[in-house]
This record gives sequence, C-alpha cells and structure tokens, in this order.
Amino acid sequence: MFDEWDADRFEASLMLLAGTPRLHFRPGAVRGRDGWAAVHARADGSLRVEFEMEQAQSRFTDVMRSVPDATCWTGRRVAGIRRRYETFVVDVDGADPSSVVGRLRGEWTRTVGLLFGDGAADGMTLRTGAAAVWRSALLTGAPRVSRAGLRLRARDRSSVGLLLQAARVLGVACQARTGQGVHMVHAEGPGLITLLATVRPTSDEAGA
Repeated sequence: MFDEWDADRFEASLMLLAGTPRLHFRPGAVRGRDGWAAVHARADGSLRVEFEMEQAQSRFTDVMRSVPDATCWTGRRVAGIRRRYETFVVDVDGADPSSVVGRLRGEWTRTVGLLFGDGAADGMTLRTGAAAVWRSALLTGAPRVSRAGLRLRARDRSSVGLLLQAARVLGVACQARTGQGVHMVHAEGPGLITLLATVRPTSDEAGA
C-alpha cells in the first residue's frame, strides 16, 4: 500500500535532491545518476537545502513531517556578487541525519521503481507518485509557461527520464530537448492543465 506518509516522503526525497546545492558534493565523490552522492550532513550534523521560491520552502517543510525525528528550520540567505539574489533555506536536524537521508532515499528508490514498472502498483499509487514528481519539479525548476507551452529545466539526464515517465502516467505528452549540457522538458496542449494542477495537492492525490 502507498499511503499519505509514503507519498509525502517520496515528495520530500525529490525536493531534497532538487534543493541540495551542487557545491555540496563531497570531494572525490562520484556523481551518481540519481544525485544522492550530493546529499550529506554538514559539519554541524544538519542537512541544508535551498530553494528559489518560498512556496518550495513551505512545501518541503510540510512533507518533511512524514519523516520521524526530523525537524526543519527555515530562513533566507542573500548571495551573489554582481547580481544579488535571495534563496529560501531549510536546515533539517534529526537524531541521526544519515537515518533521515536513508529513509528518503529508500522511499525514492521504491517509488521510482514503481513508476518505471518495477513491482505491482495500482493506478492511484502511480498517479500520486507521478503528481509528486511534477509538483516538486514545478516548485524547484523555475518553469516557464507561455503560449508555446511549458518549458522546464531539469537538473540532469536522469531527472528528464523521470519527468517523462511521470508525464506518461498522468497521460500527458512531453518532449525532452538537450543541448550544450542543458536538459529541458517541453509540454504543450491540454495536458498543461494536468501538470500545472499538481502544484495544488488535492485529497484525491493523497493516495491510499
């Protein structure tokens, strides 16, 4: 069964990956296809994620309530030299940071596997997981919506594959466009409403 807590942990795992700055890779670490090599505790024992949107910060703290012994502290940080910008920071403390990461990575591995057909899952479970993929991407990926459709910059090639598969589960056609190291996902037509609606979770998306 895929309950509301499972769904929240999966969404938290996606946002943790998206919000972990690239510079947090450990020296000498191999960048894994799924991005988990970047996720580790800081010297003070906490995990830090940063988002460009306050809405993403709020959503992450909400879904992190599904993780036992995890406490979130929010703040803001001003960065940049020539162009100043503000990011929304979440520090995650817990009795054991590695345990928090382990829980989230385990849920990520399980649910991504289900979305790609590795294991039995009902339609509601798949739609709930797929909606979480797109909701987290729209909140963290600076999407652009215009008359030409939706353009979303993905973090890496594996993220593109997950977004495309999640869109298929939701019945939406998307295309991937990659060039000069930039990974973009493009969608247009009626399916845009389905994708954009994932940012507003409903009781139907909670799953059971």
